Formats: sequence, C-alpha cells, structure tokens
Amino acid sequence: MDRESMQQLSLRLSRVLEDIGVSRYNRTRRRRTWLMREILERISNELHGFNITPYIFDSQTEGTTTWGMESDIDSFMCNNYMPVILDWSEWRQGRVNLLVVKTEQSPPQHCWLQYVRPDLPLPLTEVIMTYDMVESEGKVLRTNTQIETHEEMRQMSQPGEMVQHGPSRSWDEMLDYIIAFHCTSLPEECKFLFCRPRPGHWPRPDTLSMARQTGVFLVPQGYTEDPSRPVKCRSTTFLVPPQNMYYPLHKWEWRFSTSIMERLLVFDMNTIQHKVYVFLKMLRKSTIKHVVDDRFSTFHMKTAILFTIETYPPNIWSEDNLVQCVIYCLTTLLRWLKIRLCPHYTISGVNLFTGKLFKHEQYKLHSMITEFINNSFQCLYTIKMDNLGRRMSSVISSKTNGVGTRRKYNQFQMFFLYHGLATQVIDEHEILLFNEINNLDKSMTEHLETLNFKKNNGTEIEQEAASLLIPLVCGTLASIQASRCIYQEQPITHNIFQLYQLSFDSDLLSSRLKFASMLYCSGQYEAAANCLTYCEGLLGPAVWQCCECRGRQKRQPNNEFMKKIVSTPFKDMLQKYKTSHVMFTKHEIHCVPLHLVYEMVRTVEDEDRQQSHPAHLYAWMNHIVIDCVPFLNYLQYLTHRQMNQRHRKLRALNNLYFYISSSEGHGHIDTAWNMLGHCYELENKQDQAWFCYNTSLQLYPRNNAANWHMARIMHQHLNG
Repeated sequence: MDRESMQQLSLRLSRVLEDIGVSRYNRTRRRRTWLMREILERISNELHGFNITPYIFDSQTEGTTTWGMESDIDSFMCNNYMPVILDWSEWRQGRVNLLVVKTEQSPPQHCWLQYVRPDLPLPLTEVIMTYDMVESEGKVLRTNTQIETHEEMRQMSQPGEMVQHGPSRSWDEMLDYIIAFHCTSLPEECKFLFCRPRPGHWPRPDTLSMARQTGVFLVPQGYTEDPSRPVKCRSTTFLVPPQNMYYPLHKWEWRFSTSIMERLLVFDMNTIQHKVYVFLKMLRKSTIKHVVDDRFSTFHMKTAILFTIETYPPNIWSEDNLVQCVIYCLTTLLRWLKIRLCPHYTISGVNLFTGKLFKHEQYKLHSMITEFINNSFQCLYTIKMDNLGRRMSSVISSKTNGVGTRRKYNQFQMFFLYHGLATQVIDEHEILLFNEINNLDKSMTEHLETLNFKKNNGTEIEQEAASLLIPLVCGTLASIQASRCIYQEQPITHNIFQLYQLSFDSDLLSSRLKFASMLYCSGQYEAAANCLTYCEGLLGPAVWQCCECRGRQKRQPNNEFMKKIVSTPFKDMLQKYKTSHVMFTKHEIHCVPLHLVYEMVRTVEDEDRQQSHPAHLYAWMNHIVIDCVPFLNYLQYLTHRQMNQRHRKLRALNNLYFYISSSEGHGHIDTAWNMLGHCYELENKQDQAWFCYNTSLQLYPRNNAANWHMARIMHQHLNG
C-alpha cells in the first residue's frame, strides 16, 4: 500500500472510531465516571468500617472500550488488614504481617506469603485460618484459594454458582473480582521500568515519578497447571515438585501485579495512541480470539503498544498515520512471536507467553498477523464489532451520514455511563440503610460527619463523590428525626427542616416528596399542597423516572432525556432530569401515609422468600418503595381531601389513574395500583378498590401488599 492510500485508510479508520465513541471527549467522560464509581465504593467501605480498598482497573477506568466490545468490570478488593512486607525491617506492630518469600522454584513474578506475628517480628507458628498451610520447613503460608469468599459469592449469585476466571472469583460473568493485598515497597523485579535503558521520551518523568509510589498488589495465581489434572497448555516453569507432599504449590503462590502503574501509563497515552490501542483490542477480540481464545489476551496487546510507544519517536502518532502505528505495534508482536518471548512492560524476567500458547499457535498467530499487514488490512472490513467493517465501507461510498450515527452512539454510551453512576450513588446509600437498620439515626449522623469532612478536605474527585451522597444521607436523617417528632407529638425542629433542605439536590423529586409526605403526616396540609404543586411543576418532557429495583420492569429514557445527556454535566442530569424511587425504612414510618405501611410487610410465605433470592438484591422488599410520579399524585389526593378541595382531589385521582393506565407495567406498578385502590376506598367505591388490588395481585402474585388489602376488605364485608 502506497503512502497516500495508507493516509486515506488511516483517516477513514480514525473517523469511524470517532463515530463509535473512541474520542478524547468520551475517553475523558468514561475515565472520570469509573474513577468516581471507584471512589464511591471506597467511601462506602470506609463508612461501614471495612479496611478494604476497592479499585476498578483496565478497560473501564482506562476508557479503552466500545459499546460492541462488551467489556467486563475488573475489580480489585485490596485487603488492608494484613500489610505485605518485603523484608523484616518493614514489619509493622499491631497487625499480622505477610512476608514475601521467594524460593529457587519460584517462577518469575511469583512468591509465597508467610504469616508474621503482630506483636513481635517473628514468624507465626500456628495456622490462623483453616484454609492456610504449613509447608515442610514449618512456615505458615497464606493460600490463594479464597475459600472464605466462595460461599458468600454463591449466595450472591442468582443461580447459586460461583464464576471463576483465572484468579478472579465472582457471582457475575461480567465482573472479575479479585482479592488482593498491597505492598508499599517495590520488589526488585518491579523496578524494571525505572532502571532499564529507554529512549527517554516516554513515559514522561512525572508519570514515572507517580509510578514509583504505587507499590504492588499481591494477587492469587490464576494459572490452572495443577499436575493432578491434564491441561492444554503446560510449561515446565509451573510444575509442582514431586517431592513436596504437603499441598499443590500453585495454591501457595501469589503474583505481583502492577495494575496502578499500568493504569498511569495508559492515562499517559495521547488520543491517537488511545485509538490504536482500542483498535488492537477490537482486532484481537473479533479475529485472533477465534483461533486461540482468550489465551492471547488484551494484556498482550497492551504490552505491545506500551513498548511501541516507548521505542518509536513521538512524531509518528498522527491521525493520518494511524494504520502505520497499528502496524508498528503488530510488528512488535511479530518479533516476540518469532522468538517466543513476550516481556512484561513493568516486571523483569517474565514471559507473558508462558503457560498461555502452544508453540504451533505462536507460529499460527505470526502468520495471521503477517497476513493482516500484507493484505493492506482488508480484515478491517470484516470486523462486525460495532459494525466497524460496514462503517468503513460506508465511509468510502458515502452512503450514510456518519455524524448522525456518531450522535446516536455517543448518546447511548453517555447514557450507560451516567446511569451506572447514578444507580451506584443510590445503591451505596441503600446499602448503608440495609446494613445499619437497627442504629440508623446514629449511623446516618456519623456518616454525614465523615462525608462533610471528605467534601471539605478530600481530593477533587472525593469531594464530588461526597457531595453526591450527602443529600441522600441528609434526607434519610431528616425523615428519621421527623418521624420521631411526629410519634412523640412534638413540632418538627428547624434543624430537621434544614436537613430536608440539604437533601433536595439528591435528584429532581424523591427527596422533595419525602418532605411533602412528612408535611402531610404532621398535619401541615397547606405547606404539603404547595410543595407538591412545586414538584408537579418540575416535571418536564426530558424527565426520566428511573427505578433499578430487582424484579421490577425498567422504564427506558425518552428522546428528550437522551438529547440532554451528551453535553449536560452529570450533576445537572441528576438534579434536573432524573428522579428515582422513594424509599422509607421502618425508622421513617410516621412520615409516610398509614396505608403504605402494608408495603413493608409484603413478604409473608416461604414462596415469597424463594422469589426474592439472592436476598441482598431484594432487600428493598423489606421497605416502602414507591415511584415518584404516582406517589406525587397519591399525596396530592390525600392532601386535597384533607383540605376539602374536591376538584383538586379528583384531578389528582384522575392523574394517578392516567399514570397507571399508560405505565406499561414499569417500576413499582403494583404499589401504584394499591395506592389507587386506597383512593377508591376513601371515595367509598369498594368494587373499584377491589379491582385495583386484584389487578396489582395479577401483576405480582408474590410479595405484594395487595394480599393484605383484599383480606382487609373481605373482613370488613363479612363483618357488615
């Protein structure tokens, strides 16, 4: 292919990659969103008192994925209860330490973790956990089996099975969940990046400076080469010595991981390098994977581009040279396949082909990649992922308008980023509710203090994460304290009103509706009516009513909402265009109309409980959960009824009926029918009330408060 043709192909590929979301803007939004999710989970763990630091690595936080790539989530849970030390001088008093132990049989990048006493820098001599091991010389070792998490993960899984991918144990196919330990010092082999000769232009000095401070993770070894069962790929490096009769060695071994260091390096890539890397991942997943499955992995591609960026001059990375840059990376791979050695970018002495690829497969990959290059990348036009091949052909023939397609793709990608983050904000708050249910008032007060401290003293991203959680905590705390005041027949204090005020930024409606519900329950009907009128005025064509409760049908966002999402900041989307469900716990029971208390006891029989498994996904069923719009209509009906405003009352009733009729079964439609039934009861229309409860029960025969309402009406009927 001549120079001009190569440039034209590069420009087309660059344009198509932009069309499917591989752009600087999307990359920045994706990185920011997933780093925010990482921080939210970290803050949640801290509020619970868990000394575990979560990390989200690879494609999500790197921003190196596309819609069609369907990338999973790589999550590290770093156990801080036991610090890892490289030698005895690093021993820390007060906690059990884990000492890195290497032997002559240790493969590169691998070690054992030996338990060290918390009171003295001496080895432990007794097993702490039943799944740990004593080796032949008496060392007590931490095994990598993670047996302690197996049962917990099975309980969290819907089918009751655990998913395993290498060192990962998970309850979900789309989640790689790894238990890790952290060592603040860098082992000698992990200083490879800083001491080997390099041209010097990349990585940049400030990136290297940050990378030196990252330390390393110790993660379970993920290879399957257990001599007790045959495997396809065997390397002599990993064989268990036959003289060791105590335990399979692969269950003792831990592996150094420089994931934070690698993330910094990917963050240091420019836009063209980012496009090259994403395309390499697409090429691997759409073509190479069919030959050798995932044993030739994304990590091999990442290693190739890191070495290529370091080796080649910086001026090659331009948009009209995109395909040539891909060729440079593939040439790096070809060199490694030829010598059957793929070095690790940050750790010395490691061959990333070991235990992965057969010798004949390496020859086959070499031929395949050579053919890609020699055939002028005709494979581009066969890639089905994200319709890349069809889009390339369309660009050549000018059959479609790429800008329109790009806008649609950006909308969907931004929506799922936004929705994932918004859902996690609610989930993290509700986890606090479910776990602290007996001391909720005290817990929420302590959480609020911690969050306010982070908002004032944390990093920029910690401040933003705390500011998202604070309104939710304020709303719950205000409702708990107001419920106590109503029960004790005391006036609602000024401090409680201030907490409600602070809660209004949680989203568009839910916190305001909790406030209106409190006003109604405390007899402040005129104030409640004014608040509800204001809430009604906030509803517009771009508002999306969202509920992610398991077991309920989700409502898709409308076109107006989708138009806003590409360019509107996340906080504005949250506060102006999204409304979530409203939830009340038992501590807020006096701030909710009495009829809705039945929703808290919807689960009665064993069949009900069987349909709400796994329990952590259906914890919402122990609380009162209502969609915002029908709750707004219901509160308006009750309030105007108390104020003897017949016309407004009937208008609210008609709005509730219209909402239910047009809802198509989304969200908590069973609760909406139950509220409508109560309105008809108050109108002395028992037949219509019965119809509403019966319809609710037909939609959800199990875990439905309509059972109680129908029993109550039947009891009233039988007793005259």
